Amino acid sequence: MRVTRVVRSQDLQAKRVAAYCRVSTLKENQEESFETQQRYYTDLINHTSGWQPVKVYADEGFSGVLAEKRPGFMAMMADARNNLIDIILVKSISRFARNAKEAQRYVHELKDLEVEVRFEREGISSMDGSAEMAFSMLAVAAQEESRSISENMKWSLRKHAEQGIRHLGSNRILGYDEVNGVLVPNQDAWIVRVIFEDYAAGLYPMEIQRHLEDLGAVNSSTKRIPGAGNMRKVLSNEVYVGDRMIQKGPVRDLITKQPDFSKPYTSYYLTDDHEPIVDRQLFEQVKARLEWVDQERMAGIYRNSQSHYLYGLVYCSECGLPYRKGDGSEYKGTEYDYLVCSCRKRRDRKQRTCTNRSIRVDQLLKTLSDTLGLPWRTVEEFDSDALVQAVERVIIKPNGIDVVMKYRQVANG
Repeated sequence: MRVTRVVRSQDLQAKRVAAYCRVSTLKENQEESFETQQRYYTDLINHTSGWQPVKVYADEGFSGVLAEKRPGFMAMMADARNNLIDIILVKSISRFARNAKEAQRYVHELKDLEVEVRFEREGISSMDGSAEMAFSMLAVAAQEESRSISENMKWSLRKHAEQGIRHLGSNRILGYDEVNGVLVPNQDAWIVRVIFEDYAAGLYPMEIQRHLEDLGAVNSSTKRIPGAGNMRKVLSNEVYVGDRMIQKGPVRDLITKQPDFSKPYTSYYLTDDHEPIVDRQLFEQVKARLEWVDQERMAGIYRNSQSHYLYGLVYCSECGLPYRKGDGSEYKGTEYDYLVCSCRKRRDRKQRTCTNRSIRVDQLLKTLSDTLGLPWRTVEEFDSDALVQAVERVIIKPNGIDVVMKYRQVANG
């Protein structure tokens, strides 16, 4: 009898082999460095008969990060899903994923795609059915190893904090360089001084940003102009007055990578730790304004460079929220058409529960000029400085106006 063997085309083709390597920047001096792993897998694949190289996928400096946030890993998964890979080589389970659950999830998905994953250190393959239990145990062990390393690092950081030692993780902070563990002002220090001086003078973040643009201020590290969104971080950072807060918050959880508030921690405040960029008087001025802004925001007031002088001065008697500029053009010929309770301007219509009235600006200013004994002509000629200096708060009632003076209270029908 003649037997004919059917040979599938895929059996005649070389196996398409890729590799994945990852190393933390904290371990870049180890033997299994980033470059060493890349070179090792490139040579191995190129010199193995029956193997066709695909790519060495790599992530550098992603210690313990979720797979979804590792671009190299996700690119590898995308190519596997597109049937471009037959075998993936990886040094160990701990290099493949950060925890047991994540490792098993991706290995099982790749197995369903008929992509084999070979773990060199453990000597197992995802396609070996007898290795399933061993893989699960090793994945858990890899997770515990990562946890142990993490706890040791946390312990080291706590001990350093107790001794007043804390290095900048990225060695990047606007205006400073870290030299032998000491913060030293650099060529960007003048940018920090401008930010503090402008804010203390009453400018808003967007105005400060425009001023910096006019001055040609560029962060020498990022090559960008400091943005308004990051301005508060600069203004509230005690580093710029020469102090240092070590261990500001709880350490991050190994798995979630979020601050773990269930774990106790101790903060250490060091005064006059290094050379300041701004003096303490200016720093305290800025701190006072930041606190004032926080108090206003708690009251629902969010000022900017375009805010009218009545904003933050006029409040609703019914819900306590400040009055704001109204929409539309119902009242022509006034600087502000009319003011309306902030509650009535909420995005969610269901939250617009206040029924207090809106008020024309010219009518309000006429009432206030009578109360203050100021001459009245037009909205544009109204003495706003006298109003701000004398009046603490204006309360709009359904049937009247209460004026709270800085020294006495006046009610108007």
